[in-house]
Amino acid sequence: MAGDLLEQWRSGRSARWLWRQAMNAVWTDQRQRAQGWVLPALFAAVWSAGYSIWRPLGGGMFRSFALLCPASAWPGSALLEAGCGLAPAMAFVWLGVLLYLMLRPEVVRALSGLGVIGGLSASANVLLVCAVDGLHHLRHPQMDLGVLVRGDFFSMFGWLGLNVAIAASVLTALLCMQPQRPGLMRRKRVTSGANRRRHGTRMRGAVELLVLLFAASHASAQGGGAAAKASLIEVDKDVRLEVLDWGGEGRPLVFLAGLGNDAHVFDRFAPQFTAHYHVYGITRRGFGNSSKPVPDGKNYDADRLGDDVLAVMDALKLDKPILVGHSLAGEELSSVASRYPERVAGVIYLDAAYGFAYYDRDHGDLIFDFFDLKRKLDDFMDGKAGDPAVFKQGLMRATAQFDRDLQEEAKADPSLSVMHAPNGPLPPIVAAINLGARKYESIPVPALAIFACPHNFDFDRALRNDPEAKALVVKSDEERTARQADAFATGVPSAQVVRIANADHYVFRSNEAQVAQAMNTFLASLR
Repeated sequence: MAGDLLEQWRSGRSARWLWRQAMNAVWTDQRQRAQGWVLPALFAAVWSAGYSIWRPLGGGMFRSFALLCPASAWPGSALLEAGCGLAPAMAFVWLGVLLYLMLRPEVVRALSGLGVIGGLSASANVLLVCAVDGLHHLRHPQMDLGVLVRGDFFSMFGWLGLNVAIAASVLTALLCMQPQRPGLMRRKRVTSGANRRRHGTRMRGAVELLVLLFAASHASAQGGGAAAKASLIEVDKDVRLEVLDWGGEGRPLVFLAGLGNDAHVFDRFAPQFTAHYHVYGITRRGFGNSSKPVPDGKNYDADRLGDDVLAVMDALKLDKPILVGHSLAGEELSSVASRYPERVAGVIYLDAAYGFAYYDRDHGDLIFDFFDLKRKLDDFMDGKAGDPAVFKQGLMRATAQFDRDLQEEAKADPSLSVMHAPNGPLPPIVAAINLGARKYESIPVPALAIFACPHNFDFDRALRNDPEAKALVVKSDEERTARQADAFATGVPSAQVVRIANADHYVFRSNEAQVAQAMNTFLASLR
């Protein structure tokens, strides 16, 4: 075509005519190429909007299937649960692809078996990448397979993220199955071998796209902070913990992650303290790249987890570090600070100073007291009760406290209960940690406790359209959290207590500047 245009130009056509013809040709070619994308993209967007209607039906169907399956041990149970969580979304995507093919018989005629398999496989991979990307980017605590699915596999994404994931999956399948459109120029007949190479090229392109998506998601999750040097440190026989070192100069500052997270959850937050402190992070046993010993009471007892922190301090020769813990890590902070106050300069609780970190004897804690009572009963059944008289006294105290908790709970609105039956058995490691909790009532070191009070419940879609129910939930949460914050302030005279309204449980993310400021003020006060 370029030769024809040049001949016309040499025969007397103007340069303006030449450029006009060239631009028209380019526009026509690009329009033809875009036409192959427009209809699949429009269909994918419209189809994805219907997932909210399909989800209750499809989710219920697959959950019923899961209930019919025989019970299996972990990881089989976790894989079944994850599969039943992803299956409704995948089935919806493939139904959409089938409907599109029924509406486009010319596409079906041009399809090959390899094209169908490639399209469906690519759509499943894109859906999985979108899910893992969102979980990894958010460092969601339910990354553990055992608790990955809780009613709605995509609940952490919200409406927009959910529909984007579905639409991307549908669009990928349709584009992989889309027949090649002819270009502007007449081309030679494509042989069957060339046809196969064309499908192979498409498959390679889809694989490359997935690799790029995964790399981009990993970079976005890790970005925003200095890269940490990772190492494994032995803390017990056959148990090694992943330890991150973000560098820096000065007194050691050690970050401990919450339940289900690894130390990388602080990749964006921790590096900002390297100007004045040498900053580390520890992934507890059972998670991330750390060892995963047998989940029993001995291996995951609260003081055992605290001893792991002490072992890392010894291995790195850390002199009186400041420990910073999020969520469940509060129990490790309290374990170390209550037993070895001379080993640390201070402790910082990031929405972590709840019953497992500081036990409020005046009010008790329903969940904590439940696990305490269960532990005593399990010891009795396992023949570990010890002296009968001592055991009976302890059991009577635990039973009486749990009875008081239940009576207090009965006064509250049933819809606001803090005790819910789990959706299936807890992962063994999580159950072992719960049963290994202890009651810490003395923290004789300088402490900073930051509470989200009340917590932000905007993530809960069930409450978005029910302002009255949301107001009740927020009020109940504020009362419970404020009561624990007041108890901590009273029971730990050295503590500084900071309340941040409408913050997420991951308070160091939702309110990073406020948390960093409170930490810097506290750190500056330490000797």
